[in-house]
This record gives sequence, structure tokens and C-alpha cells, in this order.
Amino acid sequence: MMIAATADIHSPKYLSLFIKSLKEIRGKPDVFILAGDVVYKNKIEMLKPVIESIHRVLGDIKIIGVFGNEEYRDYEEEYIQKYPEITWLDDSYVVLEINGLKTGFVGTRGALDKPTAWQIKNMPGIQEYYDSLPGKIEEIASILRQRVDKIVFISHYGVTYKNLRGEPRHVWPHLASSKFEKIIMKGLFDLVIHGHAHNAVIDKIVIRKTPVYNVSLPARKKIVMIELTKYQGLERWIFRQ
Repeated sequence: MMIAATADIHSPKYLSLFIKSLKEIRGKPDVFILAGDVVYKNKIEMLKPVIESIHRVLGDIKIIGVFGNEEYRDYEEEYIQKYPEITWLDDSYVVLEINGLKTGFVGTRGALDKPTAWQIKNMPGIQEYYDSLPGKIEEIASILRQRVDKIVFISHYGVTYKNLRGEPRHVWPHLASSKFEKIIMKGLFDLVIHGHAHNAVIDKIVIRKTPVYNVSLPARKKIVMIELTKYQGLERWIFRQ
């Protein structure tokens, strides 16, 4: 399975970089993942050129998306109705069979160890939500594990501090949830993809055999291609860009 993944297009801000990166893709991915902050400050109409560009370059392709902080809360239904060509995951999952491999994709905005001051002021109960979300995602993955061959976890917010080097250390709790790292260490996921960390210089780390990619477009300056290969008879995948 070939996955193309990106985040933080903030259309129209990085739209030209996104289109340039699309044209640099060699071959056709099996699925395209948009890991949140696809538009700038909830400019819902600016998602349209992103989708049109994907289809213009890659043709008909499955697109999976999660919301970011720039896709404002309480507007989810509007995104879903206006862009049904995207399979939206919002603390939920979808199962796809691609090239004979049954794969579960679990998606969420994610959580933060510390909500921002704006979130605390304007989003009642946000701390409780962030505290409880990792457990909810773990429960979903545990049930899904019995039904699929592999699980890909997609979060907009970061899932560990280990790949945030390049971002000021004092903001790390506002960029990621370290609680998710503990779940990743349990081996529930086979691949983890996130964005949000625009300045992080590390593109990929491995947490107890699970590859974790920061696919933020401003950080990577390209669309990240991830090839997952399962050798026949072996429970082993190779991940390579």
C-alpha cells in the first residue's frame, strides 16, 4: 500500500507549495491522507482547490481527512456535507481493503497536554476532553485490532514530544499529547501520522517498532510518501519514503 500524507496546507497560505508537491509525486498512491489544518482559519471554501488539485494530478483516489484546529469545532457537519468525497474521521474509524490487505484507519483532531489559553477561555470542558481522548482511541483500536490486518492512526495534533525538536520547548505541551505515546508503545498501531508541528525538524521516529511521521507541509516542504509492504507469510512491514 502506498500512502500519500500531508497536513497544515492552511489553504490558501501553502496551496502553491501543495500543488508543486503533488506534481512531484511519482506513481499513484492508494490513499491520500489530509491530517488537519487543510484550510486557513476555517475558510471552508478553500478546501475545494485542494481536492480539485488532488484529483487533477492523481485522478480518482480515496481521500481520508481529519479536522485540525483551523477547521473550527461545530463546523464539522458543514465540511462533511460540502466535501463528501473525503472520508472524514472524527474520533472514529474506517476499514478499507487495499491490495488484499484489510486496514483500519483511526482518525482524530487529537489532544494536547495543555490546552491553549484561547481554548480554555472559549471551549468549556476541553481539558477533560483531552484527558479522556487517548483512552477512547485506545478502546477503538483494541476492538478494531480483532477485525483488521493493520491499523493506521491519524491525528492532527502531535502524539509525542520525541519528534518536536525545532519547536520551542515551552510550547511542546500545547502541540502534542504525551499520553498517546503510551498507547503507541502498546503496539496497537502499525503506523502513526500527524501534523501541527510546523517547525519540527524530525520527519520520522520509531516508538517501539511503530513508525511515527510528522507530515506537516511547512515542516517537510513536500507530500510524504509512505510505502507499507507486508511480505507473504511474515508479520513484518517495511516503511520507507
